[in-house]
Amino acid sequence: MTHEERMSSFLDLLLQTHQLYAWTYDANMQLLHTTYPEDDYQGYDTLFQIQVVPMIKAAKANYTPHIIYSFFNLAWLIDFEVHDGKLQKVYVLGPTFTGENSYNELVKEMDRRHLSIKTRTTVAKTLKALPIIASNILYTFVSELHYLLYDSTRDVPELIHIQNNGTAEVPSPSPVSNRHHGIWAAEQRFLQLFKDGNPDFQKALSESSHLSSGVQHNSKDSLRAAKNNNFVLLTLISRASIEGGVSPDIAYDLCDFFAQRIEDATSQVENGNVTTELLQIYFKKVCESKENAGVSSIIKNCCDYIGIHINEKLSINELAERAGYSEYYFSRKFKQEMGCTLTEYIMREKIERAKVLLSTTSMSIMEISIELSFNSRSYFSDTFQKNTGISPGEYRKQNVRL
Repeated sequence: MTHEERMSSFLDLLLQTHQLYAWTYDANMQLLHTTYPEDDYQGYDTLFQIQVVPMIKAAKANYTPHIIYSFFNLAWLIDFEVHDGKLQKVYVLGPTFTGENSYNELVKEMDRRHLSIKTRTTVAKTLKALPIIASNILYTFVSELHYLLYDSTRDVPELIHIQNNGTAEVPSPSPVSNRHHGIWAAEQRFLQLFKDGNPDFQKALSESSHLSSGVQHNSKDSLRAAKNNNFVLLTLISRASIEGGVSPDIAYDLCDFFAQRIEDATSQVENGNVTTELLQIYFKKVCESKENAGVSSIIKNCCDYIGIHINEKLSINELAERAGYSEYYFSRKFKQEMGCTLTEYIMREKIERAKVLLSTTSMSIMEISIELSFNSRSYFSDTFQKNTGISPGEYRKQNVRL
């Protein structure tokens, strides 16, 4: 996946899950692109040009990520694409409210300004549909935006510059402000443990989830809220896995796969099962990357390819050709470095994926055998029992999470 494709996927994801619009401007602040779905976007663009652009121009010399709170308590996330010290593009996410009282504050502010009824009605209609996203989640989004722009592994929030031109009290420029210190610390501990391949990440995640109320929004749809929180977790885990040694191609392909799984979930239970599955698979990839630290890039690339295409029929000849070697040489090299044959590795990966599907989905054993490209249900069942010591049905009874 190219840089542009990753950026486009991220911006589209924010629109679909949080109704958070994205705006791309050139160095002269002329609008190049927006994910705003309507043709009539001039209102938001005008609001941005009047309220935010002067603040950006006054402080953009350092080109660090910005969270700007403008009039009417609107928050905007801004970052800059710079090459060779020259500004190329400005990326903007927003606007959004940051609390349930933001809309009420908007009404009060319009009253204080003695705006006409017509103006108040127009503004209220335009802004009432905006999402409400907690400040700690905004830190996550602007951090991920910066990461996509620069592939930086530095803790981005320490770079974030906050400007306040509104009337609301906003968080401290430090991500470890008194208001969010506990959430931030727990989240950072969870991500560090995950990157290190430490199974204690589960406990840290539980602590982080307990401290944070997650994504806030107007919708009373509890499933939508759970999905939104899952999307945030997926974004964090995808980045953490890359920093933990997982191939970016693997991490982004898994992100696309699980994003669709989250969106397709029809119940809280199903959404929760996707959470369990994505944590399990990403963590397994992190651990594998550390175990295979001494493995050559050729074999690592092969393992990554197998992981991405595990649902397909994979042949040794195809994998050897992709690596540019003869089947005989590549098979020997793989076994020398991995300690097992290619066939054994592929089958082990398929069985691991089957375990996840058996424990977290309602797919039938026949459907799973087809999903993983086994020749028949009986061949899948025999292979599963040979590798695990029990049948697929028995494994499901012992491990089902539905």
